[in-house]
Amino acid sequence: MTQTLAEAQPDTQVAQALALHRAGDLAGAEPLYRAVLAAHPRHFGALHLLGLLRAMAGDPASAVPLLEAAVAADPRHGFVHNNLGNALVELDRADEALKAFDRALALVPGMAEARVGRGNALQSLNRHAEALAELDRAAAEGADMPELHNNRGNALRALGRAAEALAAYDAALLRNPAYPAAHGNRATALVDLDRDVEALASTIIALALRPGDPGYLNTQGVALRALKRPEEALESFDRALAADPRLVNAHSGRAAALSDLNRHEEALAAADTALALSGGGAAHRNRAAALALLGRHAEAEAADGAALRADPACAEAWNGRGNALTELGRFEEALECFDQAESLFPGSRSIPYNRGNAMRGLNRHRDAIACFLAAQAIDPGFADARWNEALSRLALGELEAGFAGYEWRWSRKGNRPHRHAGSPLWRGEAMEGQTLLIHAEQGLGDTIQMARYLPLAAARGARVALQAQGSLLPLLRGLPGVAELLGPDDPAPPHAAQCPMLSLPLALGAAIPPPVPFPVDPVRVAAWDASLPRGALRLCIACSGNPQHLGDRHRSVPLHLFAPLLGPGVQGFVVQTELRGADEPFLAATANLTDLRPRLTGFTATAAALSAMDAVVCVDTSVAHLAGTLGLPVHLLLPNLADWRWLLEREDTPWYPTMRLHRRGRDEPWEAVIARVAAALRPLAALAA
Repeated sequence: MTQTLAEAQPDTQVAQALALHRAGDLAGAEPLYRAVLAAHPRHFGALHLLGLLRAMAGDPASAVPLLEAAVAADPRHGFVHNNLGNALVELDRADEALKAFDRALALVPGMAEARVGRGNALQSLNRHAEALAELDRAAAEGADMPELHNNRGNALRALGRAAEALAAYDAALLRNPAYPAAHGNRATALVDLDRDVEALASTIIALALRPGDPGYLNTQGVALRALKRPEEALESFDRALAADPRLVNAHSGRAAALSDLNRHEEALAAADTALALSGGGAAHRNRAAALALLGRHAEAEAADGAALRADPACAEAWNGRGNALTELGRFEEALECFDQAESLFPGSRSIPYNRGNAMRGLNRHRDAIACFLAAQAIDPGFADARWNEALSRLALGELEAGFAGYEWRWSRKGNRPHRHAGSPLWRGEAMEGQTLLIHAEQGLGDTIQMARYLPLAAARGARVALQAQGSLLPLLRGLPGVAELLGPDDPAPPHAAQCPMLSLPLALGAAIPPPVPFPVDPVRVAAWDASLPRGALRLCIACSGNPQHLGDRHRSVPLHLFAPLLGPGVQGFVVQTELRGADEPFLAATANLTDLRPRLTGFTATAAALSAMDAVVCVDTSVAHLAGTLGLPVHLLLPNLADWRWLLEREDTPWYPTMRLHRRGRDEPWEAVIARVAAALRPLAALAA
């Protein structure tokens, strides 16, 4: 007669369940274990094995109470404490897990699995050095399972030892080539080592072994982003989040990919989601990065401060906070942050580079150069460090070295080669009647400033074809040395060589030639002169430039602050084509300030209008370069951190002999600078009255 399930002995039932369990039939084994526990709630074997089954099924929350009950029923078995420790690690209860592993090792001192588990618990507690020591001890005692090597890799990577981590993951795969976690972790180490193509290959293998795994999809997104494939990276992060909407790293990666695509508001929203899910230091850091790209530096500094409160050892947050403080003009505090970052992460190229930017903010250009050289010593191909070194050298008047380093602009991150990069670069050699294509590359003021070099290029025998901004073409027409004038969209003529305009000083020698005045129609100048009032100092004012310029917040000045210049004997004229909305009321309410915008139909009209003025007061825009080229008396207002071309400290400039520089001191109000300009103009106003 067949024995019923209820009549079977509990040990026999457990043995039947265990056979199914070992065969991988978890669904068949579980009811048998539960049937035993229904009749015998403290049955040690059923409690332990059912707890182990639930852990294997990915349900550690159900496993832990069963394993704790097994320990209570019989605490003498080290392997049960070990299994409990593993389940507790899965539940992020690493402190309790450590105690479980310690009990296991006290019962069975040579239990390699408990030693490995203890290392995992320490890793979860961010005690990476201790974790590595524990895993190394397990290996010394003979443990050699793939999991040990994989977990060693995790500890090494957390300690910033990516090359050793990669070797550990390879050791894990040598023992189990079909180990998906080791392939996925290997990809992360390869990303750390900038071996992004190999990293992507490792994620493909991991996903082939475990399709749709959100963690591996996230790592794939990281690798794709490093390969500058942000659209594909974003798709990978989105697939990861479809599988696990609470995967914090994928939200963070999504924020980074959106930033790469210049979708900064969406990036901030993704970072906010990551922060809401995590609240940890990494999420605050991620949010700070998104805020920085939006130019919201005060908020970025606060977000990095929150990251550091959560994790004071986060070098990235110290570095990011330093960058935000640099943007906010708090350079001394920024330097302290970079010191902290470097103490936590020595050998990073970005930290000395960022320190150099803070030194530049303090106008300590010699110190800045030393920092940029330190960054280059770590990475000789670091284009941004070479570029910023060049800017500091130019500011110091080291023109030959500065313009040589200025060529690194084409290699900077995010700076694409110009459209003529496929043609040979002209380096100043004689051209013997051949066509030389010279082309504008930056702003209108840069083109006006560098136009002085065009006759020198023609003097080397070149037939100069100049490609410039469309708005400047009428002004440049008839300039000495230019044989052909082209708009920005015109096809380039056949040419033997090409040269970007900001490369002309390097090609022709660093000595600064005098400006070559543009041909201005005397009839137009006479018409302007006749139409403007006499008996007063005619003062041209240009208070602001292109609002999209990266440094515009430092250089543009509210129009109403120019009021002290408009005293008795002065007639002011706004000579700029665009004006900020906030400036319009002052313009409308000021009787001796005339708006010339309706009559400024182009640069030739502006040049004629300027030629009818007695003096020009302006900020650092194209008007300054045009007035200086025309040889007019120019008073240029400069921020504390002036552009390289204005050098340091001096009140004159070799670029424009008739220009006087008025520098704003650090934390000095613009009102004080304008007061000095007013004092300089007072004698002229008295003469004109």
